[in-house]
Amino acid sequence: MDSSFTYIKHKDIDIAKWDKLVDSSDNALIFCYSWYINGFCSWDAIILRDYDGAIALPTKRKFGVKTLFQPNFIQKCVWFGEVLSGEDEIAVWKIIQNNFHQVNFNCNIRLAKTSSQRVNQILPLTIYDSIQLGYSKSLTKNINKHASSLLVKERLSVKNTIGLYKVAYGDLNKQLTAASYNSLEELSVSHPESFLNIHILFESKIIGSLLFAVGKNRLHYILGAPTKEGRSKNALSIALDYVIHKYGQQEMILDFEGSSIPSVKKFYASFGASEELFFENAYISKTLRPLHTLYNKLLRS
Repeated sequence: MDSSFTYIKHKDIDIAKWDKLVDSSDNALIFCYSWYINGFCSWDAIILRDYDGAIALPTKRKFGVKTLFQPNFIQKCVWFGEVLSGEDEIAVWKIIQNNFHQVNFNCNIRLAKTSSQRVNQILPLTIYDSIQLGYSKSLTKNINKHASSLLVKERLSVKNTIGLYKVAYGDLNKQLTAASYNSLEELSVSHPESFLNIHILFESKIIGSLLFAVGKNRLHYILGAPTKEGRSKNALSIALDYVIHKYGQQEMILDFEGSSIPSVKKFYASFGASEELFFENAYISKTLRPLHTLYNKLLRS
């Protein structure tokens, strides 16, 4: 195994060097910053040489089983810094297998041969008028129908945004815990420069809201939801159009963060979004495989 890679436990990570690498790496995301990861999980890391490259490894342990997992509100863990060769990727995967009993996490590189391909949708924010020409006819019609009657405001309470999301989609996303929502709200308060929170109002009443994490030249669409009235007035379409206009020509990318749900994917594509691949990496150690097989049989019975 390549000795230039080191598995480092969280207590031994040089946070100053870590965040400096995030700052200097074009292939890093805002999720890579220590303050962001700290908000949602415990984590170790694999480091290349003296912080020339790295990846965060969110960890949890239950009944003695150490798991590498994907935390809420972090779409994927990316390798950033010096680009890895194919041999390097194999070395990183071996280190992961040697340190975890179970793995299920997303990454920007395919680490295992059995990794599943996932699709993200992104929109480079160039000239607004040019982007607008790429909107679908139905999207343009929906925006024009209600835009003049709605008001878009920034920097209002993230608590309201989370509340609207829980009402609209909470039952469909039960993996989003109260602790995760609280952490997201706390981060937006402690790092306001790294979040864009938008409310859409009709006659002074909030009918939709969206939250973005902003950093490393990307706007990550973290969550958003309309009320019943907001849905009928296409509030989210108008809010996203507002964001595209606001950040046009700033050399940023609007990252829709998915989705695999056909209707949602179609909605993002209506803005002219293109696909960006990432990978879901999974692994179960030999010692756990019999228990995992038994558990699945019990679920099916």
